[in-house]
Amino acid sequence: MTTVGAAYLYERSEKSSQEIAIACLAVALAGIFLTLIAAPWQIQLLLLGVALWSYRATKTKWLS
Repeated sequence: MTTVGAAYLYERSEKSSQEIAIACLAVALAGIFLTLIAAPWQIQLLLLGVALWSYRATKTKWLS
């Protein structure tokens, strides 16, 4: 939940305060890293699938 909140705050503060956006990004990355280490392999596989799908969706969105 912390990672989702940090990602939301990053989106909201990206244009107004670069320092807050960088701090939110650091919290989000640390949360994702800790989740990947602590999670069982089934959850890790699910997170990998979601990340790949999200990357593909944003890449095709940017190209359109």
